[in-house]
Amino acid sequence: MSVPSPTPPQAAAGLERLGDVAQTPSVGSALAAARELLGMALSYVTEHSATEQVLLHVDGDAESFGVGVGSRFPLDQTYCQRILDGALPPLIPDVAAEPIAAAMPVTAAAGVGAYVSVPIRGAGGVLAGTLCCASHHAEPDLAERDLQFLHVLARVIGDQMEADRASRERQRLQTENAGVRALLAAVEARDSYTAAHSRSVVDLAGDVARELGCDDREAHEVELVALLHDIGKLRIPDAILRQPGPLSDAEWDVMRTHSAAGAAIVAQIPELAGLTAAIRAEHERWDGTGYPDGLAGDAIPLASRVTLVCDAYHAMTSDRPYRAALGEEAARAEVAAGAGTQFCPTAAAALLAVLSRR
Repeated sequence: MSVPSPTPPQAAAGLERLGDVAQTPSVGSALAAARELLGMALSYVTEHSATEQVLLHVDGDAESFGVGVGSRFPLDQTYCQRILDGALPPLIPDVAAEPIAAAMPVTAAAGVGAYVSVPIRGAGGVLAGTLCCASHHAEPDLAERDLQFLHVLARVIGDQMEADRASRERQRLQTENAGVRALLAAVEARDSYTAAHSRSVVDLAGDVARELGCDDREAHEVELVALLHDIGKLRIPDAILRQPGPLSDAEWDVMRTHSAAGAAIVAQIPELAGLTAAIRAEHERWDGTGYPDGLAGDAIPLASRVTLVCDAYHAMTSDRPYRAALGEEAARAEVAAGAGTQFCPTAAAALLAVLSRR
């Protein structure tokens, strides 16, 4: 009867460490496990831009390698990019014995003796970064088993980074929505028509954005601009804002300041500041005769162009104290007539397509 061979201490420790990571997955625990499993001095997680590699997380003796969280390196000077390109193997037990790696400036600068790197994939298999381990001296015992350990941990890290990103996005949206609700409540307290009008424009604007091929995030931005396009009316005097009849030329001059005022209000809220330019430009016309900056054509943000045509259509089809609403057919004809002068032709056509389906 044969006696099973005892599990090597390093392998046993590795399995136990992987079990710990599985129980409480986090980028930090996976990074520490990678370094300990391979018996190396340093482990780190990177992300790549078009030209740079940035270190996001670090575990181990980073100081002796001259790196830390936030360190940036040109991609073409990194082992990781050479490995991703296929110029270097992902497992390098002895950097000095690998001619390409040995000749790279980082080898002497950081004193790298052994190196391992595997990609971290995000949603849809998109490259999110790399998981890397390094030592100052050669590690001849590194083997395929260690590379597979690293691949497992890279999947854990990729999943956790995606979960963290989703959590940050949820928090951002919650904060953003709280800011929007507060602003709309302030507008409604001043002028219930303006608040109701803005909510109605949102429904149209979102559909028009999707008709134009915007993805969910882009359509959401259009909807926010539509919702907040009149927020600057908070700074318009009541005597003008609640005027029961047509405005005088002087009153219109004051009313036209609301676009810039709205942009100034939104710019003070960090979660909404990215909407500033689109809110400021919501009354710019395609032919350049709008306000406040006289922008024309594609220089006007798409969200502004979509909101303007939806805003105008809803205003035309709404009763006001000084005029009756236009019928839907007449309002559509006005939109068509204004395409290419007041309205972006593409946005106007998309609105008419949406209305025809309704």
